[in-house]
Amino acid sequence: MRMKTWILTIVALLTSVVTVAQRREGTCTVQPKVGLNVSTLSDAQKTIGDACFGMEAEYMITNIFSLSAGVMVSNQGGKYDEDYPFPRYTADLDYANIPIMANVYVLPGLALKAGVQPGFRLKAKMETDNGSYDIDEFYKLVGMLTPGEEPKVNKFDLAIPVGISYEYNNVVLDARYNWGLLKVENIGNAYYNRVFEVTLGYKFELDF
Repeated sequence: MRMKTWILTIVALLTSVVTVAQRREGTCTVQPKVGLNVSTLSDAQKTIGDACFGMEAEYMITNIFSLSAGVMVSNQGGKYDEDYPFPRYTADLDYANIPIMANVYVLPGLALKAGVQPGFRLKAKMETDNGSYDIDEFYKLVGMLTPGEEPKVNKFDLAIPVGISYEYNNVVLDARYNWGLLKVENIGNAYYNRVFEVTLGYKFELDF
């Protein structure tokens, strides 16, 4: 009898934890978030690390499935160790990314996620030992862009983000890998954004 009482008590406690941790159907939250990413370009020799920040909104369609969308400002790029045009240089690219995600809660607070992420270029520079250049100026300097020619770096990007997140007491730890689908620029060999992103956020539930 005592063992049965213990088992029932444990089940009741676990049930209460699940109930508290799992958001209800129809719940809407907003989440400011900040973090770090490690990025490279598919033809670069080294990665770079920098900050990212933004906001995400999420709507629970059922108790275990939700859709979310947000805006993340992200610094991306990659490092090159080459003899031409400089011994070392870094592609420094800033994007405003818009992740649109489907989230499946496999356990209370633990979500697997995947989606699509359009991105819009905010800045494109080349950092070299001789200084920092706007990327179009850099290409003119090395003879890869002539006066009047269209810029070579695409203003739009598209990626497939996949990841996992865990929420505890409204605090959310999120890790994602963003696989770029579109060429970063239209010269030379095709190369693409590759970004691993870790963020920490806090969810605020909205009342309607």
